[in-house]
Amino acid sequence: MKNLYWIQSCILLSGSIFAWFTVYTDFARFYNLYQSFTRIENCIVPNPITTPCFYGAFAFLGAFIWSLFIAKKTLIDKLKHQKRLFILLIGSTIFAWTNLAIEMYQFYLKEVGDKISCSGVETENIFTTPCFIGSMIFFLALIVAYVIKKDRIKIS
Repeated sequence: MKNLYWIQSCILLSGSIFAWFTVYTDFARFYNLYQSFTRIENCIVPNPITTPCFYGAFAFLGAFIWSLFIAKKTLIDKLKHQKRLFILLIGSTIFAWTNLAIEMYQFYLKEVGDKISCSGVETENIFTTPCFIGSMIFFLALIVAYVIKKDRIKIS
C-alpha cells in the first residue's frame, strides 16, 4: 500500500513537470511575440494566464505537494487527507476534460484553415495537445487515488 502513495506522487510530479513546461513554453512564445506578459486583448497567441494549462499547472503542483504530505502521515491522517486529495483530483479531472471537450468541439467544427490547440499553437491532431495529455495524467492520478481510497476503507 505504501508504494501506491509514492506512485500517486510520481504521477502528480510528472503531471506537474509537464504542465509547468507547457506553461513556460507558452510564456516564452507569448513574450517573444509581444514583449509583454500583461497583454490580454487583441492577441493572436493567447496570454498563458488566460489558458487552462496555467490553472491546471497549479492544480498539479498543489496535488503533488499534498500527495507528498500524505505519504509521510500516520494512517488516520492519511485517510482524511487522501479523501480530500481525491475530491481535488475529481474537480481537476472534470476541469481538464471539460476544457478538452471545448477544444475538441472547436477543433472538429472549424470548417477550413488552421486548427489551433489550447496553447494557441497550430496542430493536426487533438490527441497530441497539452490539454489531452494533462487530462489523461489527471485521470490516471484520479484512478490511483481511488484505488488508495478504496483499499484504505477495507483496511480501517
